[in-house]
Order: sequence, then C-alpha cells, then structure tokens
Amino acid sequence: MNNSWDTDDIGEKTQVTPTLEHNNNAWESNKQELPPIDQPLHAAGTSIDIPAPPVVEEEPHRHPSLPRILIRVWQFFAAIGAFGFQVGASPYSGEEMPFSKPDLMYYGYVICWLSIIWSSFNVFVYLTRRFGNGHKIKRFVSTLLDAALTALFGVCVFYQIATYKCKPGLHNGWCDFYNTGIFFLMSLFLTYVVHALWDVFGAMTCLRK
Repeated sequence: MNNSWDTDDIGEKTQVTPTLEHNNNAWESNKQELPPIDQPLHAAGTSIDIPAPPVVEEEPHRHPSLPRILIRVWQFFAAIGAFGFQVGASPYSGEEMPFSKPDLMYYGYVICWLSIIWSSFNVFVYLTRRFGNGHKIKRFVSTLLDAALTALFGVCVFYQIATYKCKPGLHNGWCDFYNTGIFFLMSLFLTYVVHALWDVFGAMTCLRK
C-alpha cells in the first residue's frame, strides 16, 4: 500500500497512512454497477427473445379404404383374364385371328399389362399402409393414371366391339374366347371410371376445409 507524505508548517515531511474510510471511498468510486442476482444477465443489456420451435401436428394414421382395394384386386385379375382369353383364343381353337387388322388386339394387350402393373402396385401400397407405416399414393398421380387408363380402356373396348364382329360359337370357339376377353375389358373400363370419379371427388374435399 502506498503512503503519502505531508509537509507541516516547519518544513518537515511526515508520513500519512491512508485510512480505511479513504480506501472504501476509492473502491466505491472504481467498482462497476452489477445487476441484481435475481435479474437475468441479458436484462442488463439487449434482451434476446428466442422463439419456441414450431409444433408440427402429424395427421392421424388412417386405414386405407377396403372397397377401393377390392376393386384394385378385381382389376388385377380382370386384366389377366382379358389378356389371357384374347391371346389364348388361337391356341384353344387352332385357328388364326379372323380379323385382317389386329392392331386393336395388340393395343389391348399393352393396356392390360399397364393395368396389371398399376393395380398390383396399389395392392402393395395397401398392404404397407394396413400392416406398416407406408404412405398413400399422391392424389394427383392416382387421379392422372386412373383417368388415363379409363380413356385407354374406353377406346379399346368400344372400338373392338364396333370393329371386330365375332358371334359366339364361330371359328371353332375362337369367338367365345375373344368375347370373354371383351367382358373383362368392359369391366376394367367401368371400374376405372369408378376410381377416376372417386379420385376427383376425393381431391375436391379440400374445398370443404
């Protein structure tokens, strides 16, 4: 601790020791003002508001529609039936196709396989949703594909009926197989109409929310 020196009246220097009160005054003048203990530290300066994390509400898990999957199962087997009967008409009867232009027949084969792939995928999605945590197909994709297959099967079945005339019992049973395939094609067209309308009305439910 430094000591100060005072000069008295006769010119002699005497040592003066600082008092405790003197030291306390110096400490009080030098110390910084601190916030109270119960006050948050950030309150002494700029306050920082930390927003709470957003709460994400998960949609309740819904079981997929049983009537829709039953229609998909029928579409799967109907597509196999339409393809199988029309392809198998010649091997069964032993006769060649009685039509000069078989383009519509080949067109029907292609869309039958498209239907087999699409319906089997829907069955797979149903099983993963029913017995697992799978997600449903996007509404836009489902509506688009169902509408496209509706149009394709409509063109196929009505053009075949109008173009290929084949009465039952003719050509050693060839027409019987062919007409059975027509039945399955018509059922595919009608069930895809149902699915397309179902998709459209399902998409319009957002207007009620």
